[in-house]
Amino acid sequence: MTVQDELEAVMTAGRWRDLRPYLLADAGSDPGRAARAWYRSRRKHWLEHYRWAGWAKEPEVDGRSALRVLALALGTPTQAADDLGRLTYGWRRGPADDLGVEVAVARGREFCQPFLEAASRLTFSKEDEWNIGWVARFGLPLVAAGVGDLPNGPAFGRGWASNFSRHGAEGALVDELRDSPAVAEGLAMAIASPDAMAHFEGFRRPGRELETAVAQLVAEGVLDRGRVLDGVLGALTRQDRAQSQKALARLLGALALAPADVAGRVPLVQQLLATARGPVTAVLLPVLLEAAGDQDLPAVAATVFARPEKAQRQALLRALTARDARWGRDARVQALTLAAELPDHALAERAARALADLGADAPVTAEVPTEGLWTEPPVVDEAGPARVVPPDEPSMTAALSRMTVAMDAADGAMLWDAAVRWARSDPRAVLAWARRSGERLGQQPLPSAVSALLDEPWNRVTAESHRELLSLVEEQHTGVRATFDQRAWKVVSRSTTQVLHDVLASEVRLRLGETPYLLSTPTRSDGTLDLATLGARLRGYGEHRVGPVDLFVALTRLEATAPARAVELDGISVGLWSPDPAPPRRLFSRASRSPADAVDLVRRWVAGGGLPAPVVRHRDGTVALDAPTLPVPRSAFRGLPPSLEGGHEDGVHEPYFDWSLLVETDAGMLPGWADLLAARLQRSFDQKGRFAPLMLPSMVASPRPGAAVVHAVTATLSHADEDRRLLAVDAALTLMGRGRWDPADHTACCEHLLASGELRLGRLAHSWEQLILAGALRPLWPTAVTVLERACAADRKPAGLAELLGMLRRYVPAVPDVVVPGSVAALASSRGSSKARAEAAAFVEAAA
Repeated sequence: MTVQDELEAVMTAGRWRDLRPYLLADAGSDPGRAARAWYRSRRKHWLEHYRWAGWAKEPEVDGRSALRVLALALGTPTQAADDLGRLTYGWRRGPADDLGVEVAVARGREFCQPFLEAASRLTFSKEDEWNIGWVARFGLPLVAAGVGDLPNGPAFGRGWASNFSRHGAEGALVDELRDSPAVAEGLAMAIASPDAMAHFEGFRRPGRELETAVAQLVAEGVLDRGRVLDGVLGALTRQDRAQSQKALARLLGALALAPADVAGRVPLVQQLLATARGPVTAVLLPVLLEAAGDQDLPAVAATVFARPEKAQRQALLRALTARDARWGRDARVQALTLAAELPDHALAERAARALADLGADAPVTAEVPTEGLWTEPPVVDEAGPARVVPPDEPSMTAALSRMTVAMDAADGAMLWDAAVRWARSDPRAVLAWARRSGERLGQQPLPSAVSALLDEPWNRVTAESHRELLSLVEEQHTGVRATFDQRAWKVVSRSTTQVLHDVLASEVRLRLGETPYLLSTPTRSDGTLDLATLGARLRGYGEHRVGPVDLFVALTRLEATAPARAVELDGISVGLWSPDPAPPRRLFSRASRSPADAVDLVRRWVAGGGLPAPVVRHRDGTVALDAPTLPVPRSAFRGLPPSLEGGHEDGVHEPYFDWSLLVETDAGMLPGWADLLAARLQRSFDQKGRFAPLMLPSMVASPRPGAAVVHAVTATLSHADEDRRLLAVDAALTLMGRGRWDPADHTACCEHLLASGELRLGRLAHSWEQLILAGALRPLWPTAVTVLERACAADRKPAGLAELLGMLRRYVPAVPDVVVPGSVAALASSRGSSKARAEAAAFVEAAA
């Protein structure tokens, strides 16, 4: 066998250890020359072959590891860095790394230093970011061997953090850091790299806590405490992600921050109090309170009392009211005055009592003028025409740039339509544009018209792979919570609308260059389509056949259409495409070989009333959706997930999580069924939801928001996070301004949430007041009266009742013909000294 044949056999088998004699052979020898010639001719082939091979089952048999070692032994510095960057996906520490270091060291500083610099300047996708520990895993041994210096590129700091957090040895982190070359410089670079410290927070485990290791190394003199502290405080001015800031906060705590550390940095720490996340301010506040003087206290109080963290506001108030408070009276009065004006009534009352103890008057809250509040909410315009994207590169590139900032329900479909039209004349140009766009945008989320067209090996669609997807969807995506085959994860882990989108993308990708245009492209920005346009598109299809999933999506996007308009489709006939191969022609067979008529399905759909409105029912504090009956059976459209027809019952069907959804693949796929999305997302809107309700604006802007959407808005109006409550306020105003707000739905939601103990009245009072001031008093008042009646009649009065009574009492003068609920009057005349009774009495007096 020749050297080339031997190397081909090694690469086919993936046995990277067998490469060693060829890699370390003298470059001038026959084996060395033959190996280099083979690598130059076969490098691209094997890179494409193994790029998406995934994790190796056996460490000794790994074609990707063989490629990495080859790049380090035979490639140029820049070429080796680029190839290792392409092979980052799924890269875990393994024995092949040691051989890679060995062959790189053998090439000396002339190769290693430029390789390290090039590697440190690579950019990585969001998925690869968690696997870039190799940048430090190769860099540090090369530095220790004296053939390279620490590089200056931004990827090295992130790689250092990834290496020691996720890919470190199983021993104690402090021992590994102590033995690492240039640990002080490496830590400093990691701290200075945006979001790098998130690696340590995301992969915490006993014995591998960074803050514990740093504290011990500082005590041993390995690390300089001042340098670490300066780096952490500087990093906190960057506005990193939450996990990164949490890891930096842990470092601050481990460094035992003292007043002396803050004394010379009070302005910086005050800035961090205003901009950093809660875990950081929780560490900084106690030390700042010990260091701040009278001149600093008012600014510190203004910042802390404006933050959402209740524990930190209470900590400051305790310090202000302590007997041995270290500030003078004037400074304390200024700070307490700010606290007395807070919407947190309990804290404001404590501040008012403290002011009285200091001989100062609490600020008097001016009554809000109520004239003109009993009016209609501001009108919100309905959706306009969808933004058409011409099928050419400049137009699609401009649209893509706009969509990376914000997308409406139609944008993703408009880009798909442009790609399909362009591919009709030049499919290769479309694929090349998608690849260039993907490389240009890097880690940013891509619209599916780009990601699905990237033409990667894992992304390619064949007739067989499309049929396999259809079978998997039919068998597995029922929507019911159950154990499932792990091989079906790519389907069962997706929402109903995402699976529908995936099947549509597969259908379109398979027929790219054949289909003249998509039928389902919306005509309005809310994702809807009018029947006249759909009819014109069907007429223009000629001999082309219609994709069944494309047709179904078009039907679900139809705006409200009178059944009688089905006659507008008379005289049109278009065949329905099938993914199945045509049956063999049989002699004398009477079986019809003609495809199903797509237009007949459209007629039946329109005549049957179109997409049915979901029937929403309350189940305690949740909502349930009855299983719908489609005007045309699901089986008529090959590839639709069974979960489309399942309705939703909390605890029975799979829930969705807001952070995993997108406007394009969820709100934009079935715009007429926003209630289905809201019902399956309802756990994202409860009191324990960790993520901002990103889908709420899209749901209230949908063409048919119903009771489930109102439930999502109602639940978020009393959420613990003020920012989320304000998002719900804006959503409610959108529904009201569109004329889509049903006070009866809002009242029913509040009643059920109150009965289940999930309606937080104090928070609801804050949200309702914002709505009232924005002009929503009239549609809110019937609900407010019902909630007061139920809450005041309860044997055990719910928390926040006093705040709700007090808020509504301020706006009673604006309400004509006020009727005081009987339970409110009963509470007002009852015996006792509770705050709720006092506020009820004030409410009755204001209504008199």
